[in-house]
Amino acid sequence: MKLKKIFFKSVNSTNNTAIRLIKKQTTNLIIISEIQKKGKGQRGKKWISKKGNLFTSIVVKIDNKITVDKITKINVKVIKKVIDSFININSSIKLPNDILIDNRKVCGILQETIFKNNSKYLI
Repeated sequence: MKLKKIFFKSVNSTNNTAIRLIKKQTTNLIIISEIQKKGKGQRGKKWISKKGNLFTSIVVKIDNKITVDKITKINVKVIKKVIDSFININSSIKLPNDILIDNRKVCGILQETIFKNNSKYLI
């Protein structure tokens, strides 16, 4: 699957930007921003977004039967594996959705779904 890349200098939230683009019929994309002013964490918590970090959201259409919890379990393992392939220190997973290196959080994985026209999209 090919993802359309969309770059922003600054957004409030890459996930909120993704939701807006899904509503405009834009899917299969990756949103990347240099700055995120109002990042989102789990259960409505604020995600502190410092310049120089990576802020990205990926949008793909998924089967309506797949749950966010199941995808999160898979994706946290995939992202850990990718990180480990680039560094000599093994990362660890802090359930349900964080990656740690030396017991410090380096990655938070916030996934949400949105329905449009009977289709389910994962952000």
